[in-house]
Amino acid sequence: METLFGRRVLRASAFMMAVVVLMVGVAEFFCEREIIFPEVAALCAGCFLSPRLVWTTGYVRMVLCVSLCAVLGVLIVRFVPAPVPVQFAAAVLLGQLVLFASRTTFAPLVSAIALPVLIQTRSFVYVAAAFFLTVLVVVLRAVAVRLGIAEAVKGGSVSVPVREFVPVLVFRMAVVCALSAFAIPAGLKFIVAPPLVVAFTELSGRGSRAMSRPFSAVALITLCALSGSLCRLAFCAGLGLPLSSAAFVSSAASIALVRLFGMVFPPAAALCVLALLIPAESVAFFPLQVFAGITVFVLASALWRKMTGGKSAS
Repeated sequence: METLFGRRVLRASAFMMAVVVLMVGVAEFFCEREIIFPEVAALCAGCFLSPRLVWTTGYVRMVLCVSLCAVLGVLIVRFVPAPVPVQFAAAVLLGQLVLFASRTTFAPLVSAIALPVLIQTRSFVYVAAAFFLTVLVVVLRAVAVRLGIAEAVKGGSVSVPVREFVPVLVFRMAVVCALSAFAIPAGLKFIVAPPLVVAFTELSGRGSRAMSRPFSAVALITLCALSGSLCRLAFCAGLGLPLSSAAFVSSAASIALVRLFGMVFPPAAALCVLALLIPAESVAFFPLQVFAGITVFVLASALWRKMTGGKSAS
């Protein structure tokens, strides 16, 4: 049995921490916050913290889906003249449709399109960062396979009949729209933080492992958000250290939490990094908003499973 911090885990963790710290360091160097792509931490978690890739997808589809969704997200902000809740709903809907069309379970693509809308990013620097960081993760995953610390990707596709997809799509959109219509105007937009929407997509999907441990899912998500916030407050606001120092410690904390819970749930890692990107005035209450959001999404997913007998579409 693999120990909590065995050799494979340490080597895989080094890959994840290197990517996150490099990303934040480059963003600091160029003073470009759009370079910080929180979902890269989720990609790292799914690619490195488990020997087997946690999604049914392939390397090329990962890069294409993230890039396409990043472009769509920025275009929505630039060219859709609507209130943010409406833009956000459109982004989530498009993300769900891309996920269905991709024939994968690669839910992080939903965050790639929703994040620029929620934080109103208009710069294509975000698109470039999402593309190059995803390519970097994919390349390092291939290196990890060559080193024997990860299993080769077998690819494959997920076939979901339209008659199964439409009901779960309607349900997801109803929950997300209702929550965002309240949270965003109330100044509580991180209740619907994009990694939480990704978590909801995974939790309400067919055969969700995380839904077999709902309390652990809520705790892991919340503690990862808390660790990111505390690191930013302590290292950046308190000690005046670079943001990359907070990225190093918070990514290490997220890895430790994943190992302690024995649960690789990629959206949790993304929340550690999102805490480094949000406005400084939002950091203190970020974990509370995340806790509220994930609680609603877990309860909604439990209701959906009860309604469908656990046979919902992916």
